[in-house]
Amino acid sequence: MTIPSLITSLARTDLIMFGMLMLSMSASVLIPGTRHSPEPTVYASPVPTVDTLPTHQVDTLNVSNIASAILPKIEVESRAYPSTLPDFSAIKDVSTKKQMFFNYMLPKVRQANDKILADRRLLMMIRDDLTTGDTLDPDDIQFIGALKTRYRAGQQTNLRSIVDDLLIRVDVVPESLVLAQAANESGWGTSRFARQANNLFGIWCFSEGCGLTPKNRDEGLTHEVTKYETVQEGLVAYIHTINTNPAYTYLRDIRATTRSQEQHFSGLALAEGLLRYSSRGIEYVRDIQQLIRVNELQKYTLPLQA
Repeated sequence: MTIPSLITSLARTDLIMFGMLMLSMSASVLIPGTRHSPEPTVYASPVPTVDTLPTHQVDTLNVSNIASAILPKIEVESRAYPSTLPDFSAIKDVSTKKQMFFNYMLPKVRQANDKILADRRLLMMIRDDLTTGDTLDPDDIQFIGALKTRYRAGQQTNLRSIVDDLLIRVDVVPESLVLAQAANESGWGTSRFARQANNLFGIWCFSEGCGLTPKNRDEGLTHEVTKYETVQEGLVAYIHTINTNPAYTYLRDIRATTRSQEQHFSGLALAEGLLRYSSRGIEYVRDIQQLIRVNELQKYTLPLQA
């Protein structure tokens, strides 16, 4: 089915009215920056209404672009956990501290990944419908448009291409990799940024007052370390950064290749895509891989799902 006929098959008036209703809700969501990337923090632009689009664009835009224009972003945060970290610095036995840190973080990682998997499963159902030529319903169109905006997908005009691109981005980060980076970046949950900002991953922001100012920040730099209301919110922001920032395209490609070969995700393999996470480059990657090996973190990674 062609895009114009697909648009015609939908009740366009109903779709526009629904979009205008959704516009009455808050639509601005912070997209986190990455710690060592020169790319600044990006905020959602005001969402245009269909009324602001030229008539010829409303008639000829593909369904995904219409949905993207009128739908707000999906919320990307969760506040299901208390905002106060345990006092890991009070635990003197190193082995005990490590295990308690992993025990604390693991349920949070899996909760964040489970929400991503739910979106991914629906995307796969939509892809199957497109493959068989089934007409998508308005809820599917809304879903694609919202994810396209949230995950900063490319400018494809073909619905199948959009969904395929999203499936590369809307995916889990293996537990082993998340735990290793959290431990490394936060000093096992004891760093100033972990304790005062719920930021265990060193995520930067670039608006004055958006976070904590690093004490050793070089002269001329303006970044801050993002402050989150909860540990879970910071964790979700970190995973979203991995899934959207251009600096981690290679990591996402490794992950997609692993899926296509129906292999289990390996934090060791995906760590190769973290070269731009730190100014230390390959040395940082090797540190993360060593953390995974020494602490046997791969045992926490669940079998491949969705």
